[in-house]
Amino acid sequence: MSTTPRAARPRGKEAVGRERILEAAAELFVQSGYAATSTREIAKKVNIQQPSLYYHFKVKSDMLAELLLRTATPSVEHAERLAAQGSRLDPLERLTALIGFDVRLLCAGRWNLGSLYLLPEVGGDEFAEFRTARQSLKDFYARFVAEADDAHMVRVTDSARMAAMVFSLVEGVILRRADHPDLDPETTADETCRAALRVLGA
Repeated sequence: MSTTPRAARPRGKEAVGRERILEAAAELFVQSGYAATSTREIAKKVNIQQPSLYYHFKVKSDMLAELLLRTATPSVEHAERLAAQGSRLDPLERLTALIGFDVRLLCAGRWNLGSLYLLPEVGGDEFAEFRTARQSLKDFYARFVAEADDAHMVRVTDSARMAAMVFSLVEGVILRRADHPDLDPETTADETCRAALRVLGA
């Protein structure tokens, strides 16, 4: 993750204004596409002047970067908490807890922000922090699967390859949500956990 200090989190009306802008940007990016959405359209949707938008975000890519981080950073932080619990959780408990949290996060919110992963622009330097966060999350999946394998709780021949498969299974929720916007987070989390355990031979 980036070690660059972050600005203080905005409060009060400033925070509300920032959230309204992000909500509008999320809707337009998901429905119309990132490249096709202008800052003028975002400002219009929030009913503010375009210069006022730049008070919160210097450029359009800052909005996409924050939206992307919101789909990955909470899961990384949850994985860190799970890892810190050590022997209080067995490896499969850690893995299923991470899967459940991750799926619920991808199902959360009005807009399917995970679909923004597929944008070609996400490969740009301005989104490096998101890609680092997502890689950290993948590394935790690999670690938890490997620990379950070491504890003989799963039956796999290549734990790294199977962890990647489980990670793909979790992110497959993004495509499911695209077809079924009203996916129930709890049901989907439970189904995904069960599918992952079957894949791992648990």
